[in-house]
Amino acid sequence: MKGLTAPSTPASGVLAVVAADILLVAGMLFADRVLGAAGPVLAGLLPAHAALVGALLARARSQTAQALRDPVTEVFVRRVAEQYLDNATGVQVTVALIDGDNLSAINSRFGHAGGDVLLATLAERLTRAAAPGDVVARLGGDEFVLISRRPVSAVQQALAAQLNTRMMLFGVLIDVGFSAGICRVPGGNHLWAFAEADRLMYAAKSQGGGIRI
Repeated sequence: MKGLTAPSTPASGVLAVVAADILLVAGMLFADRVLGAAGPVLAGLLPAHAALVGALLARARSQTAQALRDPVTEVFVRRVAEQYLDNATGVQVTVALIDGDNLSAINSRFGHAGGDVLLATLAERLTRAAAPGDVVARLGGDEFVLISRRPVSAVQQALAAQLNTRMMLFGVLIDVGFSAGICRVPGGNHLWAFAEADRLMYAAKSQGGGIRI
């Protein structure tokens, strides 16, 4: 399976670097034609130019990395999971779709801050259930996905171990229900993969929650 590639530098970062290069060239032309001292000026400008370009690229890459992460849970956003599945052409993958049951009651009791803490806690547990190379992403609301090369049984056991325990929220132990659908599908089409896992997840939800494979 193709792994997640490093985020590319966004267009704004590239344009900033080009602008810095143009300023360097302009300074060199001025030094050469007006001052007649292109060499010494270049020697003085290059360290500052290198530092500026490095800072611009670091900032651009940081902004890109942040855009790939959900701000509440810090797991990947939906489009990363979609791209990961689409890039997995010719490889069998296990897709687990996890959805909270009646989490609106948490918001009613603890407010939206409590809901956010619960989502972050769930994301942390899903990350623990993941193996190296797996992808955990928030699809939206209280719906998450875990994508793995491991067989369905291994993912099921890992999820059950993490989800079948009570959660601490603001010093209060609470029982939180979850429904999950896990399927084994060929990569290459995230729509089909999500649809299969979604079907199983709703089958589990209709039976009162738990994991359906």
